[in-house]
Amino acid sequence: MTTIVALGVIQGTRAEPQAAQCSSFYISEINLVSTADGEAGHVQTFVGFGPSKEEAEKSALGWCSHIRFDLETCLNSDRLTARNSPSDGGDAALHLKYMKAVARITGCS
Repeated sequence: MTTIVALGVIQGTRAEPQAAQCSSFYISEINLVSTADGEAGHVQTFVGFGPSKEEAEKSALGWCSHIRFDLETCLNSDRLTARNSPSDGGDAALHLKYMKAVARITGCS
């Protein structure tokens, strides 16, 4: 009887979910220049993270439209989405800007 309980505890410990790799997450950034503001060069940035490109974009669009603008305004703004990996070439700028935020917000390792 003791052996069965011990095996159950060991297997339960092994079954704990491991944190996903940070490089597997995607970052999406929306830069929106407000025309209603009147201030030259006033840019608002909205960022989303997700396990897929679509999830990251949906997250960023959600923040953008939720805070102040409608979805069409967000869709027509400057958008960039890339994987959180320095090896992804020209899109590594997002990784450099947000790598700490990805780890903090997603809990990835």
